[in-house]
Amino acid sequence: MNRTFLARALAGLLFVSTPLTLSAQDERLTVHGSVNIAYGKTDGLPYFGLNKDGSADYRAIALQFGYKLSEKDRVVTQLLHRKFGTSPLNAAEPDIQPVWAFYEHKFDNGTALKVGRNPLPRGLFNEVRFIGTLLPFYRVGSQVYGETLEYIDGFAASKPFNLGGGFGLESHVFGGGFNLRAQVPGATGNSVINARYENMIGTQLWLKLPVEGVRLGAFVSNYGGTPSATLPKNARPARTTSVLYSAEAKVERAFARAEYTHFTAKVPSFTDYSAYYLQGGVKPVEKLTLAVEYNSAVNVVRFGGAPIPNLDLPITKDLGLGATWQPSASIAFKLEGHRNEGYGFDRPVPSVIPPTAPPLVAKLAPASKAFYGLLSVAVAF
Repeated sequence: MNRTFLARALAGLLFVSTPLTLSAQDERLTVHGSVNIAYGKTDGLPYFGLNKDGSADYRAIALQFGYKLSEKDRVVTQLLHRKFGTSPLNAAEPDIQPVWAFYEHKFDNGTALKVGRNPLPRGLFNEVRFIGTLLPFYRVGSQVYGETLEYIDGFAASKPFNLGGGFGLESHVFGGGFNLRAQVPGATGNSVINARYENMIGTQLWLKLPVEGVRLGAFVSNYGGTPSATLPKNARPARTTSVLYSAEAKVERAFARAEYTHFTAKVPSFTDYSAYYLQGGVKPVEKLTLAVEYNSAVNVVRFGGAPIPNLDLPITKDLGLGATWQPSASIAFKLEGHRNEGYGFDRPVPSVIPPTAPPLVAKLAPASKAFYGLLSVAVAF
């Protein structure tokens, strides 16, 4: 089955899915989907698949099928197709993949258990970041979420708790394996990571405060690289711990969000990564949203130990402004502009100046800059 056939099949499914949903909503089968398509370009340096020529090969399409087995049991499959323009990440991204494929059972005490390829409960947007009608930008928190970690192969369980006094707790626990794909700049150029990790365990907790629309979240996971058990003990890679902290406040016509993540890994290459974003927006009229988002990410460049100390490499500092016109809940038109400064471009840029004489201290090369814009439309059904 070749890629052309798969792409045409997905397009056909998207074409027929709207009437299928209408006829199946009252039965056991449901079909939902989202289509996000964009055109973008930069003023010079290529960044995340966009360049000076412009690219319309920019999209994220998700199609979800659900089947209700009983009042407490269902199965869900979601297919995903993405293109990132001319980004090197395209080489590590399948044309179409089953990003979700799980069985869910709901217990009488409020616990829900998913088994299979499950949505990974991580942060504010991980489970909805392909539904463009819910997002103020084409991509949100790009340095925190990246273009991976959408799922976990294994199990995910959740249970809500009423703590009294207007407080509530939403708890998630999960375990299994996942794939990681990312582009990471370093002292010698860019590299695309496409790795598999297993034996992950973790939790996501959400604390709902007595103030309406305010909640705080914390995510932590611990996982190992592969291969591991098949290697001698002294050659096995160390396990990695990843954390993410979230805060959100929403009122009728305004919102504010912030998230921070950090992890240190030794495989497939040494990475000490931290990132955060700040996001805010207002709705001056019912159908218009104006938003601003600032993304920052830092990776530690290691020179193999003494005598040259490690160096913090600010991968990106991205400031974005966006406007969304949403005539209905199922469609949104977006226009956004960004200023990106740093070293995380699609082609290597000067980043680190190694020392040539004492004192042996590396220096950062002047940061590169690019302005880029995106015009997109999002549809959900």
